[in-house]
Amino acid sequence: MMEKAIKQRLVGGLVLIAGAALFLPMVLDGSGSDLVVPPMPQPPKVANVEDIQPHLESEIAAASASVDAAQAGPVFHEVVPAATASAVEDVSPDDAYALAQAPAQAATAATATATAVIAPSVADKQAQARLATDKAAAAEADRAAAKKAEADRLAREKIEKERLEAGKKAQEAKQKVAQLQAAAKPAANLPEAWVVQVASLSARDKADELVTRLRAKGFRATVVHQSGNWKVLVGPELRKEVAESIKQRLATDPELKLSGWVQAWKP
Repeated sequence: MMEKAIKQRLVGGLVLIAGAALFLPMVLDGSGSDLVVPPMPQPPKVANVEDIQPHLESEIAAASASVDAAQAGPVFHEVVPAATASAVEDVSPDDAYALAQAPAQAATAATATATAVIAPSVADKQAQARLATDKAAAAEADRAAAKKAEADRLAREKIEKERLEAGKKAQEAKQKVAQLQAAAKPAANLPEAWVVQVASLSARDKADELVTRLRAKGFRATVVHQSGNWKVLVGPELRKEVAESIKQRLATDPELKLSGWVQAWKP
């Protein structure tokens, strides 16, 4: 066992010595590996006006679109250069001045564009306002005309109604007159009657007393109030001759002895 272990150690030592003899010269003279040199870095890119111009144009287009959408006035966006801090540090003074002036020029161009866009918008708004005013005035005129037409219609209806009522009243008055005339015609066509007036007294009781005496004798006597007096009449009779005979009888009656006169009688 001791011999086997010694042999293993000897073999291991020989392997180490052989490896050292093989690789040590390669490490010392550098032939064992190739040295890789990194590439030279590219110089930083310097921003110029041509590089910034597309960005400025996009900013101007965005500003115009915002103005068209808002319709309330120009909207300006701050133009930010696309160059980095390291690139700006490497820019020459002339280029830096040009870059500084570029945003101002772009802003001026954007202002002009926005003004050109807004001007038609303001004109359109004014035209729309005038159109709305004209429409309102036309609507008001139409309402006034409608009111006037309605008032005229009501006035015509009122006049026509009054005319019809007046015609109706006139027709009713004519009918009443015709009725009165028709009622008066039969009376006018009646035969004339006659009475004998025997007294005209101022006291009603005396007239009534005389009527009572006449009726006791068989005469058809009555009292009529005319012209403030009470008249005692006998009759009426359709024939004047009969009235004349009654007058004679009243005058010749020994108790009455009334002298009267014959006159026409109207009921």
